[in-house]
Amino acid sequence: MTGFGYNIHGFGGGGSLTFDVTISSNVENFNLATFLSDNTNYSGTALATINVTINSGVSVSSSGVDQPAFETGTIGFATTGSILNIINNGTIQGAGGRGGTLASNNGLSLNADGVTDKTGGVGGTALKTTMTTIIDNTNGSLLGGGGGGGAGGVTDTAGGSGGGGGAGNLAGAGGQHNGNAGVSGANGTATSGGAGGDGANPGGAGGGPGANGAGGNNGGATSGGGGGVGGKYLEGNANTTFTANGTRSGGVS
Repeated sequence: MTGFGYNIHGFGGGGSLTFDVTISSNVENFNLATFLSDNTNYSGTALATINVTINSGVSVSSSGVDQPAFETGTIGFATTGSILNIINNGTIQGAGGRGGTLASNNGLSLNADGVTDKTGGVGGTALKTTMTTIIDNTNGSLLGGGGGGGAGGVTDTAGGSGGGGGAGNLAGAGGQHNGNAGVSGANGTATSGGAGGDGANPGGAGGGPGANGAGGNNGGATSGGGGGVGGKYLEGNANTTFTANGTRSGGVS
């Protein structure tokens, strides 16, 4: 697998395995269980210590808000005593939420997927782990995706502007306006949320990494959409320990 290195040290004391995995180039939707199964035939049934190093300058990102950038996966790691050690010298970042979009000045809204929703989209998760995990984040960043900004409300004569997209390595798209005095929201970037459209009934700005998006301004006929919730930097907090916090942004669960 291009950009990865791994070594199998074999059985140690007590019949446990040790795996060393280095992520040395950008990767999307990294699933540790799938990677080990594909490259080592490890099924998760034996005790294992798994050491993952993410090199400096490397980005582990996501293709969408419903997909963590890095997850341990589902093949098990069910044997009590297995441990995942992560040394993060790069960036693990969830995807940004889309901005809210008004379809017309009748109070409905339409996002890029054709769903009526003036509310900004939620941000995605950076890291999801279901096993005992120890993280050295001294030189790294763990960033949830930013929530999208809400669309502006409408009046009897003017439609609302779109919300800004949330921050993410895959940034959220800005919300569209309805062509009636509204302005589309700006796309997010990896480091910041996009500005809300500043035309009639302005949209809210998208959230920065892990931050909530802002709500859109109310119109005379309908209220603006609420901002999307920022993504988590970690799911699996109960079984995770940080030896160094580094840069973290977003919530945990």
